[in-house]
Amino acid sequence: MTIGEIAGYLASVLVFATFYVRTMMPLRIIAIFSNVAFISYAALEGLVPVLLLHAFLLPVNISRLYEIKKLIESTRSSDAKDAPIDAIIPFMKQQHLKRGEMLFSKGDFASHMFYVVKGEVELVEIGRNVSDGAIIGEIGLFSPTRERTASARAATDCELLTIDDATLYQAYYQNPQLGFYLIRLIARRFAELQSPAPAQIDQSDDRATRSAS
Repeated sequence: MTIGEIAGYLASVLVFATFYVRTMMPLRIIAIFSNVAFISYAALEGLVPVLLLHAFLLPVNISRLYEIKKLIESTRSSDAKDAPIDAIIPFMKQQHLKRGEMLFSKGDFASHMFYVVKGEVELVEIGRNVSDGAIIGEIGLFSPTRERTASARAATDCELLTIDDATLYQAYYQNPQLGFYLIRLIARRFAELQSPAPAQIDQSDDRATRSAS
């Protein structure tokens, strides 16, 4: 068996290993070693198309690995307010509510999350109002029962953005920073429920402190 054949078999084993990796960083690391093995195999065996393909993929995988490492570092060091909520806004749909109209009621099945663009929404059972920049409806989407934990009613005419559960879950799995943001958001919401709340949340608070169930 030649050195080229050994490199080819090694590259094939590494590609096979990627199908058993569940997280992105190990996947990229294995992909990089696979690219190196394929480049060696192609160079030794004179396989120009394979050589060109993996010569192109190698810097791509190195770049993606660097991006993942930066993302992990920023997620660990950043506060919830720095999370990329803006990244999901292009996937949201507009919704308008008239004053007094219900957005959802306590116990309803949760299928959407909402972003308040303009106006105020009253969280009836909690006795709080949320306004521009607030996210509401996230707890219900991630709860085991998928039930709304409070009712939401338009305190004024409102302009909202809404995203369905399937789209949000896809964004959640693809963007770890967004996932950590939502976890912190839900944790802060539960912390708020344990303490007396004012009638309206201070507008100087960050978005996470203005979240709702």
